[in-house]
Amino acid sequence: MAGLASVGEPQAVRAQATAAPSSAPAAVVVPHDGNLAGVPAGIKSLIANFDSTRDAFLAKQELLQAALGTATTTAERAAIREQLQANRTAFLAQLKLFRGQLKDNLAALKLKLNHAEFLRIIDAAQSAAAEGGPDHHRGH
Repeated sequence: MAGLASVGEPQAVRAQATAAPSSAPAAVVVPHDGNLAGVPAGIKSLIANFDSTRDAFLAKQELLQAALGTATTTAERAAIREQLQANRTAFLAQLKLFRGQLKDNLAALKLKLNHAEFLRIIDAAQSAAAEGGPDHHRGH
């Protein structure tokens, strides 16, 4: 099933880093190619901030996974698994916050673009009316 979700998309980074089963599905973060030309500055900074957060999460998970592989006692392994899960939970909370901020920014951008398009249409209509003169529609 996970293979179907990524058909036609770049390889995704999974936030699910523990081997322990979880009732919550893994969060999938699709990496971008770094080309953010034309993206508003606020959204660019949001994406850059998220990229650094994601990279820190993945680096910490990798270190914890390595520590888990070298743990010698059951207590050590349990403690490391708890750290893995806490790190994952914190990342998922940040991911949720990021998605909310991105959604808000995109909604504001959409309103701005729609308003700009509306103003363009009004200007075009006023120009057309001015070019036709006051008697433009008389004498069909």
